[in-house]
Amino acid sequence: MNSPDTAFTTISGLFLLAVGLIGGMVPQYIRLSDRGLHRILALGTGMLLGTIFYHMLPEALEGYSSATFVLIGLLGVFVVERIIFAEHRHTVEVAADADDHDHAHEHSPEPGKSSHELIGATAFAGLSVHALMVGLGLAAQLEDPASRVALMTSLLVHKLSETFALSTIFLLAGYRRNRALVMLIIFAFIEPFGLLLGSVALRALPHGWESAVSGLAAGTFLYVALLDLMPEVFHRREGRWTSLAMLVIGIALIALMMAGGQGHRHGA
Repeated sequence: MNSPDTAFTTISGLFLLAVGLIGGMVPQYIRLSDRGLHRILALGTGMLLGTIFYHMLPEALEGYSSATFVLIGLLGVFVVERIIFAEHRHTVEVAADADDHDHAHEHSPEPGKSSHELIGATAFAGLSVHALMVGLGLAAQLEDPASRVALMTSLLVHKLSETFALSTIFLLAGYRRNRALVMLIIFAFIEPFGLLLGSVALRALPHGWESAVSGLAAGTFLYVALLDLMPEVFHRREGRWTSLAMLVIGIALIALMMAGGQGHRHGA
């Protein structure tokens, strides 16, 4: 890795940290329009989809083994989020409901507070693992100057919405502001740490592992786009056509950027 790549990786990590902190702090102090947030999220999701399908997957699917790593990346994140943490979340909710029932006759102004508090802790754990995996996958993709700016832009929007959502969950859980801020700061550091860890690991890997790592990254981001972001963008009936338009605009922007990059390379 040369010095410009190192510089870009460092700047990317700092931007991820800053955006994560901003996204987490805003719900604690300011009320934003849910409609406006979803439009921004739709644009970012379109940009991420465009980056995946116009750049990451074409490179990752050049060989049979690389396609296998794409599948491993996608299924790996699915197992962690939808099976391991889903089972843990269900256990937490059942235990919390039982606890609420046992204390139903005690003097408590918020009977459901304990279940919400435990769900907040589970969301923090699950999103933290998710952020670490995204950071690790991002390290492989920042090596390519043709797509890294577009990819970083889309992931910054994702990071903003992710920390915003987590901060909102903390409000629902009734966390004191100081406690929520400490947890949000910790969470904001996780993805940049994953990026740093992935960058160091890439230097240590033997030559030829780049395609495998790129495949894992493509699978990870494919999961993020299709199973995390798309359902969130379109979960409300109102404004779906506007969200769809923003999604298409995001895809089109990446398509134009990639086409311009290809033109510059052929011209050279």
